[in-house]
Amino acid sequence: MRESNLLIKITRPEDPELQSKARWFAGQPGINSYLSLAETKSGLQNEAFHESRSEVPILHITRKGTYLLTDEESLTFHPSMALLRLMQIIRGEEDRFLKAVALEEGDTFLDGTLGLGTDALIAAFQVGDRGKVIGVEYSSVLAAIVKDGLNNLALGKFPPVKNPKKREAWQKLGEASPRINIRWGSHYEILAQMPSQSVDVVYFDPMFRRTREESASIRPLQEISYQEPISLNTIEEAKRVARKRIVLKERKFSKEFDRLGFTIEDGGKYSHIDYGIIQLKGSVM
Repeated sequence: MRESNLLIKITRPEDPELQSKARWFAGQPGINSYLSLAETKSGLQNEAFHESRSEVPILHITRKGTYLLTDEESLTFHPSMALLRLMQIIRGEEDRFLKAVALEEGDTFLDGTLGLGTDALIAAFQVGDRGKVIGVEYSSVLAAIVKDGLNNLALGKFPPVKNPKKREAWQKLGEASPRINIRWGSHYEILAQMPSQSVDVVYFDPMFRRTREESASIRPLQEISYQEPISLNTIEEAKRVARKRIVLKERKFSKEFDRLGFTIEDGGKYSHIDYGIIQLKGSVM
């Protein structure tokens, strides 16, 4: 698990709502933080990292949103791809992720590589009110940023839109977000602590290890996300915990599918990614 040292800045030190948000982030599991000198008047400063403050990432909390600044990059939670995909799903278009995971209403889904939560949101929509999603994230600061974003979605904090389909998609994302329970930690350790056959589907998308140069919105994740390949021990624990299947998303022609024992699903001929499946005994394809 990766603890995160953070310098937390708020744009308006006198704003009680931003002060409360700063305290919330500072209290999240695995986050070691202190506030910038501008905020010390509020009595919120933690001196633990005073000496190294120039060397740690900055979490910038504003009235418009929360942004993680690492070097020259900026990272924030925004369900842009989930919104686009959900609009397509509502129109009746196929979603390759949903086809691969084969979720049904009421299922429990574990996303072992949460990232920015795009797939977790689509899964939460699919499983419905009776289902639930467990999102496992190795980076404590990323887990906190996504949790904050999901909380805002659940409160209906999304932009007003005129397009009825887009408005419907925002509303459905808001309804789905409370179904996601985020856990900070390594997927192996969390799976090892879970009861056997306690979820329906376990999913891994470790692609942030090798982010393409042109993907500017994802590049900052390389600095804070889990960089090691998925281990065979993790897959063995996933086999124990899952009832139906385990799904792996990887680049096309990746050797990870063979190394970890996945069968590649047909489809996506022109896509740069593939989905591999381990179908568990007793489950139906």
